[in-house]
Amino acid sequence: MVKRKKTSSSNSDTKIASIVLGLFAAAVILFFIFSKSKEPIHQEKAVPSKEVEEAYIPNENIKPVETPPVTPVKPVTVERIPGTGGKIAIILDDWGQSIANCVYLREIPEPLAISILPGLRHTKDVANCAKSNHKLTMLHLPLEAQHNYDFYPPNYIIKTSMSPALVTKLVDDDLSQLPSIEGVNNHMGSKATEDKSLMTLILKKLKTRDLFFIDSMTAHHTVCAAIADDLDLKFGKRDIFLDNVMNRDAIIKQFVALAQRARHHGYAVAIGHDRHLTMQVLKDEIPWLEKQGFKIVSIKDLLINK
Repeated sequence: MVKRKKTSSSNSDTKIASIVLGLFAAAVILFFIFSKSKEPIHQEKAVPSKEVEEAYIPNENIKPVETPPVTPVKPVTVERIPGTGGKIAIILDDWGQSIANCVYLREIPEPLAISILPGLRHTKDVANCAKSNHKLTMLHLPLEAQHNYDFYPPNYIIKTSMSPALVTKLVDDDLSQLPSIEGVNNHMGSKATEDKSLMTLILKKLKTRDLFFIDSMTAHHTVCAAIADDLDLKFGKRDIFLDNVMNRDAIIKQFVALAQRARHHGYAVAIGHDRHLTMQVLKDEIPWLEKQGFKIVSIKDLLINK
């Protein structure tokens, strides 16, 4: 049997089939790669933590901290008004929270009046300090204001809506805390001092105790002067507030205004407060007033000898 030899045609078919299979495989691979390249590439974004996120959100409620103005150590030079004459009485309100400024009552020999709030931590301590340093003491009677945004305990402020019995009780309680006082002035009271019924009740009570009353003049239409006149009660009113603006220059200018008032009217009544800066300026400026010929007197003496 004669074997047949492979022809060139069959070899060629085999090569063609291999090439076709290779091309098909390459096409499949290219198709897979091409299809994958069409998918969007996902990039993970960094998500800030809550703490970091909040750190970059501006808080509109946060206000910048204001640096308080620096108070000059020495008195600021202001225009002095020459001349002599006039009596000046100085009342210092709002004592009772602290005894820190009692040291000034020893250092200032002039007859200041110390007006003390009732029911505070150092109410009685301040009264004792004032007495030991020969200062007249007063009750700083809390009275209702037209607008008040401070917190006070119930029945601390005497109000126009209270019954006469309650008003009488509160006044008696306040007076009993300070048995050595010689007079009274109002703490706040812009509403109360315009109420005739309330102030008549209060001033009658002071009359029975032989106490004088100083109107702090916190109301535009106060009725206190007329009632005091009807009752023949020793009465006076504030002319100048010394420290409504807590700045040395401003307080010194109020002293100049006080001197003008005393010279033109023969006397003047000033009210300041239990504040460190106020006491410092008092210590510095009272000698100036005296050199100008003004006499610092107690408020009680001024009411008797105007």
